[in-house]
Amino acid sequence: MISARIVPIGTCRDLSRTVVFHLPIWVFLLGTVMSVFPIGQLRAVPPLVDDFPYPIVLTQVSLEESGEQLATPYPGSLVGVKQRSRLVLLQPGHEPEILLPTFFATAEADVFFDGKKLLLAGKPAADAPWNIYELDLETRTLRQITHDTRDCRCPTYQSTQYVLDAPLPWFQITFFRELTEEKSPLTGTPVSALFSCRMDGSHFRRLTVNHSPDLPGTLLPDGRIVFPSFRSSYPQNPEMRLDLLAVNTDGTDPANFLPGIGARYKLMPTVIPRGLLGKLVFIENDELTPDGAGQMACVDLRRPLRTYQRLTEDRTWLYHSPCALPDGRLLVSRRPRNGGGSFALGVFDLETRKWTPLFDDPRYHDLFARPVSPRPLPDGRSSGVDDADSHGTLYCLSVYDNDLGEKGFPQGSIKKLRILQAITDPKITGGRHPRLPFRVLGEIPIYPDGSFQVEVPSDVPLSLQLIDERGLNVRTSGWFWVKGGIHQGCIGCHEDPERVPFNRMADALWEDRPRIEPSASMAVPDFVHDIWPIIQRSCLNCHTPPQNKPWLAPSAGPVHPGPAASSPAYIYTQLVRSADNPSAVRTADAAAVYVVPGAARLSPLVWHVVSKNLAKPWDGEWASRPYKPWPRDAGVQPLSQSDVQLIIQWIDTGAVYDRQHLFEIP
Repeated sequence: MISARIVPIGTCRDLSRTVVFHLPIWVFLLGTVMSVFPIGQLRAVPPLVDDFPYPIVLTQVSLEESGEQLATPYPGSLVGVKQRSRLVLLQPGHEPEILLPTFFATAEADVFFDGKKLLLAGKPAADAPWNIYELDLETRTLRQITHDTRDCRCPTYQSTQYVLDAPLPWFQITFFRELTEEKSPLTGTPVSALFSCRMDGSHFRRLTVNHSPDLPGTLLPDGRIVFPSFRSSYPQNPEMRLDLLAVNTDGTDPANFLPGIGARYKLMPTVIPRGLLGKLVFIENDELTPDGAGQMACVDLRRPLRTYQRLTEDRTWLYHSPCALPDGRLLVSRRPRNGGGSFALGVFDLETRKWTPLFDDPRYHDLFARPVSPRPLPDGRSSGVDDADSHGTLYCLSVYDNDLGEKGFPQGSIKKLRILQAITDPKITGGRHPRLPFRVLGEIPIYPDGSFQVEVPSDVPLSLQLIDERGLNVRTSGWFWVKGGIHQGCIGCHEDPERVPFNRMADALWEDRPRIEPSASMAVPDFVHDIWPIIQRSCLNCHTPPQNKPWLAPSAGPVHPGPAASSPAYIYTQLVRSADNPSAVRTADAAAVYVVPGAARLSPLVWHVVSKNLAKPWDGEWASRPYKPWPRDAGVQPLSQSDVQLIIQWIDTGAVYDRQHLFEIP
């Protein structure tokens, strides 16, 4: 009679202590295991779970259904991953326990601050949507929080929130949702955003409102949320990147958390709380992997802009989903850099910079591990958001307070503020390109001290242009949003974020603020009706083969035939065709770029008609690019000032082809 107790692979127990086999049976079973799990997938792991001081909950993603490597359009999450997932609880001295085994799939658990409850995403049946649930670990009571018909994923607990007319504060949750009715031209995927609700599912609110996907984040000790967001600094740096942004738990005051710091893609942030001396740890990479894995880096929360450091420079492994342990170490998964094998869970020590294996089931990717233990409660937040209000107020103390120093624009040179709204309609955005379609909502004056104040539509992606005395857009803000009923302010235009302004009363605050309606759309020049007539009367004579390029008109001779006809659509594509190509926009020898939509000061067409490179010192190598001045031949008349202004305004407002079909591009 043979006595044996089979311990599942990956439980991190010493098999020699728990399984007793006669040799022939052991050889038989070992051969069976090897036939199911190839040798390359098996990794010996020390029996550390039994000695580990904290229970752990993690997400396992099956390798058996569709190969090894994970792939998602929203890196750092499991949204869109085809393989099924499940939540597993690891407790010292116990076998791994599958949580909610009757569900079709579960994933992405978060632990409440007292360590007694789990927040999770669950899919009860194959045809059911993902929703958010809370599981009491002591009573095993399951409670559904969201009841949405669309998938709700990646939940995290918020701290308390309160308003002045409420008797008590309340807890909320944050979660991730894909918005199929909005499409990002930057990524070519549906826009995604962070949402919140109360613990009973009420007060459903969208927190982030971007033109591109926002990804799941983490809660800072001060109560704000840090999250990754796809961005592009078109046209100076048109390549897509993932930046870390911060926002309040009611969606107010979005701000770049680590501008221009670290690798191109930063995601999966987590906090090691130590009061003001805590750290933010995140995954980063200069090349975006299909699952978001990369190297680890960190900053101190007290001075994040001055304390960046890389934690790993590993040529063999890539890391995924770090999470702080109570003792200051990190739970973090890793996989081979070459893509083979599964993610295994380990512990990373920030002092020694070493990763120690903790748990690995080679049949699954082991990800998103969280210690089931109490953790500090972040600061609560008050809110004045009025979701029924279609407007919020935006103000600035002075646009002359910036990071440009002596190279910046002189006091009094900025005359107007132009307000843009990004377009995310799938019928308009089409494929993937770095130039975001937008409409111009309106313009307001800048006061002599550089201040402004305006009511803008709430919950839409906005950007601002500063217009100088020549009518040129000299600087453009990143995309942001304003919540309803909120007064949202900035000190200046890319000012030093570690300094506070002088206490003074801005000129704009003495006046009634203008109001821009959500339906507003300022009339802008277009190519067909405004620019094409200028080209016909002033440009075609000189741009006919074999004369100056670009050739805009056909030639009578057979040697240089040029275009078949001088149609507006053809000439538009000749002028604008390369502006969406990141390499063409970035390289100085890109002669095919004549128009950079949204930036007349960087457009060689404008340089040509004014006989001057108009790039600013802060535009980098653009300021040193050569230009071709307007010909001084007696028979060539210069453009009128009104024509020049029309071309500048046309380019700065997006280089629209036909305003009657606003977002159709030939």
